[in-house]
Amino acid sequence: MAGTESPLVSAIICTYNPDPKLLDWAIDSLASQTLAASSFEVIVVDSASTPPVEGLVRARKGLNLRVVRENRPGLVAARCRGIREAGAELLVFVDDDNFLEAGYLEHAVRIAREDPGIGAFGGIAEAVLMKPTPRWKQSLLPHLGIRDHGPESITQHSDVWGPWEPIGAGLACRRVVACRFVEFVERNAASGSLGRNSGNYMSGEDTLLSRVGGWAGYACSYQPSLRLRHFMKPKRLRVTSLIRTLMGHGRSYVVVERLSGRAPYVPALRILPWNLVYRMKQSGAAAGFVLWFWDIGAYLEGNTPRPRLTDPRSDSPSPDLPS
Repeated sequence: MAGTESPLVSAIICTYNPDPKLLDWAIDSLASQTLAASSFEVIVVDSASTPPVEGLVRARKGLNLRVVRENRPGLVAARCRGIREAGAELLVFVDDDNFLEAGYLEHAVRIAREDPGIGAFGGIAEAVLMKPTPRWKQSLLPHLGIRDHGPESITQHSDVWGPWEPIGAGLACRRVVACRFVEFVERNAASGSLGRNSGNYMSGEDTLLSRVGGWAGYACSYQPSLRLRHFMKPKRLRVTSLIRTLMGHGRSYVVVERLSGRAPYVPALRILPWNLVYRMKQSGAAAGFVLWFWDIGAYLEGNTPRPRLTDPRSDSPSPDLPS
């Protein structure tokens, strides 16, 4: 890195076989930030793409941008690589199909300074849709990383799901929390199954990061001053893709609960048909049918043997953290 001072923010883009135009779009949003370009760095983590991403990334004048290659597959490995490469005390994760509003990084720095008790936070994610989308599919957008919980901040110290917990797109976190996440992943191999990977639709690595911060004494927060746009390719809204996504969410829920030291809710095989009836009554036939695959995913993962986990709240010292 040029200069001797550490950046205020490390913006980390983890990407696998990206659409070059969308990746450009994401990087352009960082080049247009109101925070001085000298105050942040951009790290693009190429998660074993074919061909490598480095040849796709255009330099931007004044932007401290570099590409690193992570040959281990999966989003968790890519996030961990980005954390290790980061030089700032505040990290912001940007998906390769996100466009941050111009003040995103500046607001993130302000939030971190004003409330040192917050360890991980995020904001509003708006959908960018290429064509009109049926209402029932729009109701499923929150499961694809789209959210808006209103104009008021929501902060809570809790290791359960809630609106205060940030999603992966635009997630900001303190370096101390990120380093603990890396340490936890290294101790628990099951963590590597979370997050998108070639051929699966798992998620939950963002939730795990927030949980790790909670075990270290930090709160999570929803901050509506943080806004981004999330581009939705039509294929992500196909019924088959939605089904795989919800099934992945169900499986990920079970993994995260186990990693949190809790027994997850796992529906019994005999009640799965009743769950379908309930979801269709609650959400309508089409949306309810898709949501039912969350139950199927939870059932499948819940009946898959996994290795014994370490204590998630262990305070063993980390080589990446001050003792």
